[in-house]
Amino acid sequence: MLSKDPLAIYRQEELAIEAFKDYRLKKGVICKKCGGTNHYWLASKHQFQCKNCRFRTTLQSGTILEGSKLPVSYFFIALHLLRDNNNNLTVLEFQQQTRHKYIDPLYDFLKKVKSYVKTEDKNSILIIFLEVASKVLYA
Repeated sequence: MLSKDPLAIYRQEELAIEAFKDYRLKKGVICKKCGGTNHYWLASKHQFQCKNCRFRTTLQSGTILEGSKLPVSYFFIALHLLRDNNNNLTVLEFQQQTRHKYIDPLYDFLKKVKSYVKTEDKNSILIIFLEVASKVLYA
């Protein structure tokens, strides 16, 4: 049964991790050590490993989420809310939707996401998320 809350699907962290992984693979993962572009996914570590030098790269490394300790799902929630509100989203609204206790980390995070939205296509990554969700939920 589908939830009446449209953000319920975006709050699922496992789906968010899988979708962000697919997004990274489509964009291309580049090894910071040797510059290689051939990687495979280490599911147990939630990291990419270079096939050339075996250097590991975290899911968030080299992306907008690098250094963030917030869940990956917050990224998709922010993109969805920004898309629905014509790029107008306050930190308080974002805090209410994510149900996060503290506002300070959300302020910096939302600032990064808003700058990302100005340069990238937010719909393409949301489409990837929904493709992954449909594979997982309806498989």
